[in-house]
Amino acid sequence: MLAGKIGFVLVSLISLMNAVVRTGGLFAIVPMLATALLGLSVGAIGFALMLGSICGLLAAYPAGWLADRFGRKVVIVPATLMTATSMVLFCTAPTYGWFIAASIVWSVASSVGGAAPATYAADSAPLGMNATAMSAYRMTADAGYVIGPLVLGLIADLYGPVISLLSAAFLLLLVGALFALLAPETRPGRAAP
Repeated sequence: MLAGKIGFVLVSLISLMNAVVRTGGLFAIVPMLATALLGLSVGAIGFALMLGSICGLLAAYPAGWLADRFGRKVVIVPATLMTATSMVLFCTAPTYGWFIAASIVWSVASSVGGAAPATYAADSAPLGMNATAMSAYRMTADAGYVIGPLVLGLIADLYGPVISLLSAAFLLLLVGALFALLAPETRPGRAAP
């Protein structure tokens, strides 16, 4: 029943890819790339990611308001595209300032896109199947935490870290575009009072 709902399947794939990019990309490949290409220390990488996290924290509440006010897709699609963009920025960052910018884009995208996909999945659940829908959604996302480091690490070993991150960015763009085109909005925006 859930597998027949295109919006649910696509939002689950977005969540899967976000987990792949987080654990495989941000936690494994990005630090390796920053050290190899920019010569950054562990402290410098951590500081950039910390600055990004602060910006992501500031974006969380407005993102929830936008999802409630204008619908879930209005938040999910741009957040997915921003996450893909952040991976490209990490690959092309010529300086530490650009690396910080990539960290900020990543964290804001992650924060903005954090709750809206789960809310979309819950909205998609047929009556009486909320627990089943959320379990399937979380299981798909959690699979990404296992798959990410393995797959992106293998790609990095075979073709280099840049190709690994660009592959992840491409898959995010693909699933984000499919979601934008095929998934129905589960909560139409409310009219202004």
